[in-house]
Amino acid sequence: MQAVKNLSLGGGGRAALVIGLHVVVIYFIATGLGVLKVPKIEQAMEAVMIETPQAAQPVQPAVVKPQLTEPTLDVPAPDTVPLPEIEVPSDMAANAITQSASDAVESTELQVANRVAPAYPPASLSAGEQGVVIFRVLVDEKGHPLEVNVMKSSGFARLDAAAQKAVSRWVFVPPTRDGAAVRSWSRVQVRFELKNA
Repeated sequence: MQAVKNLSLGGGGRAALVIGLHVVVIYFIATGLGVLKVPKIEQAMEAVMIETPQAAQPVQPAVVKPQLTEPTLDVPAPDTVPLPEIEVPSDMAANAITQSASDAVESTELQVANRVAPAYPPASLSAGEQGVVIFRVLVDEKGHPLEVNVMKSSGFARLDAAAQKAVSRWVFVPPTRDGAAVRSWSRVQVRFELKNA
């Protein structure tokens, strides 16, 4: 009897046991009467077939061919192209030029009213070219050069051309005859000299 007493539960444990048993009994009665539905633990599996999408057919772009029309050009035939008119001076005009040059007064050196310095050609600078050019210049009554002819070259065509271009822009003081300015020939010298040489 003593062993049975030792196995007996305390007052709080008995009450929990009684309440637990009542809950289980009520649960089975409720499910038996259909008041409560027993949750299904296992649910039936449904197999869903997913169709694989068919590969879309690539759309071919429509090829549009442009309509080409051949351009038309209004070009006259080579035979109908007008040739430029060229005026050839008559012998009288050529004689007048040579006569005015021959009528010019010979003067060794005219005074220069406006001098334009020649530009030293860069290629001549880098090549170390230098020298003296002597020109014979025909000056009109207003002091402007009509002809600039090389009498003695510097030995370098670039230097000669640069000096000739500059001298053709000079303005001289023309000599006078009977109080009127006249054409004259003069000599001009241009020196190209490198400072470091």
